[in-house]
Amino acid sequence: MKVFEYIIDSETEGMRLDRYLKKICKNENLSNIFRALRKGDIKVNGKKSKENYRLCLNDNVFIKYLSVEDTDKIIFNYKNKFKIDEKKYKKMIIFENDNFFIVNKLGNIPMHKGTGHEYGLSEIYKRIYENEHINFANRLDYETSGLVIGCKNLKFLRYISEKIRNNEVRKKYVAVVHGILQKKEFIIESYLKITENGVKEVKEKNDRKAKRSITKYKKIENSFLNTIKINNGEKTSLVEIDLITGRKHQIRVQLSNAGYPIVGDNKYGKGQKKDKLYLCCYSILFDEYEFILKEEKDYFK
Repeated sequence: MKVFEYIIDSETEGMRLDRYLKKICKNENLSNIFRALRKGDIKVNGKKSKENYRLCLNDNVFIKYLSVEDTDKIIFNYKNKFKIDEKKYKKMIIFENDNFFIVNKLGNIPMHKGTGHEYGLSEIYKRIYENEHINFANRLDYETSGLVIGCKNLKFLRYISEKIRNNEVRKKYVAVVHGILQKKEFIIESYLKITENGVKEVKEKNDRKAKRSITKYKKIENSFLNTIKINNGEKTSLVEIDLITGRKHQIRVQLSNAGYPIVGDNKYGKGQKKDKLYLCCYSILFDEYEFILKEEKDYFK
């Protein structure tokens, strides 16, 4: 019996399980896929899942008995049609070893190709490293800048994905928000639900689609805000964010609902269109590694 294992990356995050299975089990009909789901021959994170389950970043998908495409035999076209400035993207790499690399992603760059985007970081670094197995273990929104973990092989991707699921990878953010924070430190715990129109906070914690979301916030006192041009006379605050759980749009939704939307957030903000979102993942810590953007000039690029 051959067992296949897949780890969900940012390219397939959010896809329905049945559609994902149809994509990688091209020689199987839907009736065989649904039968395998009912029997438990397909599991997500060691548990049976329904066909309409929405895949999450770093989910482990195990498949038995079905005919699955052998991804090791996929030939990647390193000379794809899109053009990139390789020097620009190589400069974003702040650390690398044989297993992974850390990228300081600029704002307004997608993590992967999709609607309106011919390519993203995933495709770019596949080409730079000439390696089809390049995957990013964490993701940032299109507008968000900061640190992401690029994995050079599937073994490390499995390793770091497990650490992320166990909250053993600590990520901190910094943001500029509208208004003056009334408390120096506070915690927001809420339940977030993904809807067709975006992510919303819900009060009903028994809602199966709502996920518990916890974030620590701390006001930062410094003169950095003087270098940021927002609106004439508008008061803003600089806040450090310790992400305890990693839900989609968690920071943006929580701060907006608390009355402190992030400057430049065109989706959950104050309706003032800007070309830059002032949210940055400036710190990632795991194992003996500590990656921190220590210079404030490296925020919000």
